[in-house]
Amino acid sequence: MKKFIIIIFAIMLSFGAQSQDIIQLDETRINFSPTADLIFEDYPNGMVKVKEKFAAQFQSNAIGFAKANFDVHRFIDEADIQSGDVVVTLRSNKGYLEATYDEKGNLLKTSQVFKDIALPALVRNEIFGEYMGWTMTRNKYQARGLRDQLDEEKYIVVLRKGNDRQRLKIIPSKYDYGVASIEKF
Repeated sequence: MKKFIIIIFAIMLSFGAQSQDIIQLDETRINFSPTADLIFEDYPNGMVKVKEKFAAQFQSNAIGFAKANFDVHRFIDEADIQSGDVVVTLRSNKGYLEATYDEKGNLLKTSQVFKDIALPALVRNEIFGEYMGWTMTRNKYQARGLRDQLDEEKYIVVLRKGNDRQRLKIIPSKYDYGVASIEKF
């Protein structure tokens, strides 16, 4: 009986091994072009109006949006800037991005502030996990960094439960462990 079970097991393994053939699939290409629509441009006076292709396109990746939709070299040429840093502010109804470029058009540093935005899912889940029954009434996102990297990020969140009010400062984690550090202030 023992030999019979071992033989059945060996046959099952051989069937499983034969079904592990690799199937080569054809290459698939997906095209997505989230560039915005240019509405108005007046580079000599420092005005460019751009319409987002989808909601929150600017605030979800403000630096990437600026790179894709603002021609800093053209701005420097038409504004006739010879030396010194160039500070460009991009605004939306939710906030702004302030980018500093050198005279060659290289991005030096950025600073951004947005209010009442959708929090990232991990941060949102951590807040509501620790503050069950509380309602978020306001939030503000602040970030700054060198070049196109964000070095400092924080969210200021106001929670309300009945007559109680709580202000939190949340610093998202940049590491694999932990989601964010939450401080009351």
